[in-house]
Amino acid sequence: MVEHVDHVDLDEGVIETCKEHFSWGKAWDDPRVTLHISDGAAFVRNAPAGHYDVIIQDSSDPFTWTDEGHTVELPSSVLYSEEHLGYLFRALSPEGVFNFQAETFNLPSDLKGIKDWRYDALETGFESAQYGSLMISSYPTGQIGFLLCKKSKESGPSMEEVEQRFEEIVQAGLTTTYYQPKLQKSSFDLPLWVEKSIYTQDTDIAVDCE
Repeated sequence: MVEHVDHVDLDEGVIETCKEHFSWGKAWDDPRVTLHISDGAAFVRNAPAGHYDVIIQDSSDPFTWTDEGHTVELPSSVLYSEEHLGYLFRALSPEGVFNFQAETFNLPSDLKGIKDWRYDALETGFESAQYGSLMISSYPTGQIGFLLCKKSKESGPSMEEVEQRFEEIVQAGLTTTYYQPKLQKSSFDLPLWVEKSIYTQDTDIAVDCE
């Protein structure tokens, strides 16, 4: 049961656009939700220790490239730093879970980022950090992913609980168009070359498929 949500966003215009154009635009009317128009990194840095059971970070991309192929860090790169991961870890409860946007595996530079971010998460103290894949047609390459990081490997609901929660959503008339409980496991099933690139130490990142 969700008791409280702190939603932190730097740009109030994003919130207003969502309220106007999306079917779920009334989410902020829920009395359990508190909206903070604030810097996310600063908010986490000042959060009480052990306060949150779940933190979801859906940020913009941390880097881009010049026409010559050089990497350029963007302002949101601070949200992918080891220092920020440390503050996130501190803000989570002992069974806490952190989930964040982790780019596509179809670009070599992004794949390297996934591997590096997973390594940093484990070094920070998370017992588990798994990359999951999602199909999103509006994103370049049509695929994007997330890193699900757990302070305890035992964190999270059972599949029985997931299916029960989904059934409650359906019964309430709040059906989804993409998500179904099977994705709770299948999202982490990756192409072999991706799995090797992310989970094998000292693997050279390449996108050569046979």
